[in-house]
Amino acid sequence: MEIRIDNQSFEKIKLVLIEQFKEKHPTTKFNHKIYRFLIKKLRRQLYRQQIAKERDEKLRLEEIDRQNDPLYQAWIIQKENIRIQKEIEEEEEENKRARKLREQREQMEIQKKEQLRKEMEEKQKELSLSKITAPTHNPFAPIQVTITPSIERPVCSFYLKTGVCRYNERCRRTHNKPDITNTLLAVNMYSNFEMQYGLDDEYDCDIGLEFEESERYENFKDFYYDVLPEFERFGRVIMFKVCSNSEIQLRGNVYVQYETDYQAMKAYKALNTRYYAGRMVQCQFVNIPSWSAAICGLSERGKCPKGRRCNYLHVFRNPPLKSIETNKEKSSRKHKRSKSYDRSNKKKKKKSHH
Repeated sequence: MEIRIDNQSFEKIKLVLIEQFKEKHPTTKFNHKIYRFLIKKLRRQLYRQQIAKERDEKLRLEEIDRQNDPLYQAWIIQKENIRIQKEIEEEEEENKRARKLREQREQMEIQKKEQLRKEMEEKQKELSLSKITAPTHNPFAPIQVTITPSIERPVCSFYLKTGVCRYNERCRRTHNKPDITNTLLAVNMYSNFEMQYGLDDEYDCDIGLEFEESERYENFKDFYYDVLPEFERFGRVIMFKVCSNSEIQLRGNVYVQYETDYQAMKAYKALNTRYYAGRMVQCQFVNIPSWSAAICGLSERGKCPKGRRCNYLHVFRNPPLKSIETNKEKSSRKHKRSKSYDRSNKKKKKKSHH
């Protein structure tokens, strides 16, 4: 589909984008790569605007046809009646629940007061039976006891599954933080060009379309081959996952699961507050009961409706470890060849001396 726009307006918009980028990133040198990135962004924005206009017009016509349909109007009325009836039933259930709780609290208060009354009567009997020459005194005043019911907050489901929550300490639900586990979380450790420049504007949903998936994955492979050996120095790594989400609480998170808690503790002591790529590494212990529940299943098939703004883990596919092994094998082979070549040269020299 062609983008219908004259050259003058295109040039004006292009100049405005260039000026905005220079104002946002004054320290970044403007080069041809950034220029191509801005041109690609502009073209895709125009393309999406054209598609959005056609889609809105199509939806408007469909809505007009639907409003004129008598079956649709009858369906709306029926749906509204069902919703009202459901709200009435839910309200009645809540009232019943509240009534039961109130009755239970009243019974508890009555039992507590009865118990205190019996204790005071026993004390008064003991004092009256004791042989004390001192003058008698008035009985003790009854003690007023107010019982406040304990309020238990429910457990945060996102923190229970992923180990993080977008609200952090402001969350209304409970976050049960573990002391020591075999899973270590390096918060926002992974970063790339898109995360540094493209995601400065949190509400620009079109930024992720300017980066190709192959470039993003090649950047992740370099990070994987650079960081994984460092984590493996402290023990056997069972699971290594890097998040590609754009949400702040999940962006660039690195999950490393060791075989034992002791290995994870060693890695925490060695790597926490260290610096990687100019940023401090912040580690914390998390408990992931099930990786299948933490990772978004639709993201692996590319069908997640929320995209990279999903609150479940969208992880990169780990590259095979064969490439590392083959590099080691190649270096060892080269080393062996150089040794055999040196030995053959030494033998030739000895023969020549003889």
